[in-house]
Amino acid sequence: MVRLENISNVSIITIERDKVNALDLGTISDLHQTFLKAEEDTNSSSIIIQGSGSFFSFGLDIPSLLESNREEVKNVVNLLLKLCKDIYLSDKITISSLNGHATGAGCMIAISTDYRFMTKERAKIALNEINIGLSLFPSTVNILKSIVGDNNAKKFLLGGEMTDSKSALHIGLIDRIYDKEDLYKSTLNFAKTFTNKSKRAISLMKKDLRLNQILYLDNDDSIEAFLDIFYSSETQKILKAIEIRK
Repeated sequence: MVRLENISNVSIITIERDKVNALDLGTISDLHQTFLKAEEDTNSSSIIIQGSGSFFSFGLDIPSLLESNREEVKNVVNLLLKLCKDIYLSDKITISSLNGHATGAGCMIAISTDYRFMTKERAKIALNEINIGLSLFPSTVNILKSIVGDNNAKKFLLGGEMTDSKSALHIGLIDRIYDKEDLYKSTLNFAKTFTNKSKRAISLMKKDLRLNQILYLDNDDSIEAFLDIFYSSETQKILKAIEIRK
């Protein structure tokens, strides 16, 4: 479900699950372990995360969650937040190569990386949980605010709109846009620019850049609050109407 390769000292992680790369517990676990393996690779200076096909990631596999009990859903949420935290705190340069839609948990992963490059064609990005009756997590909101600012974050979250690459670039949510056929090569070439830079210096500089970020706000109360909303009758009705292309 998740593939890891190394090209010119750049670790490339590819999510490969069905047509939309929806994230269930197994995929998140596999992605997390793969990321940790890439993080520990002393020959790698940067890490690229991308999706297969025409999606980066649809987000959580809602139908599979609906078949799970509360404790199982909580395990999925905790692992997703741990994955995003480890990406955000990585000592290496991390880049999301958004080859297609990145919504919900897919967007959470994308904003956890240092850079986001996106294709121009038929790709949108969103934290659109509000449209399906769900809330978000303090760390996710905090990271988003650090990227786009308070006002843009408010509009992005409360509006829940699917944002195209041009609009996302305008508010600083993504860093560069490319034609679809150029995205992979351009992202890889950018990642290679860090190969000869000091890994120690990159790690320390990233740590300094994070000093004012309050990341550790995802306590058990905030997760339980999310689960309460998830299991509310109103939200369950909306979620049960969601279909994922296999």
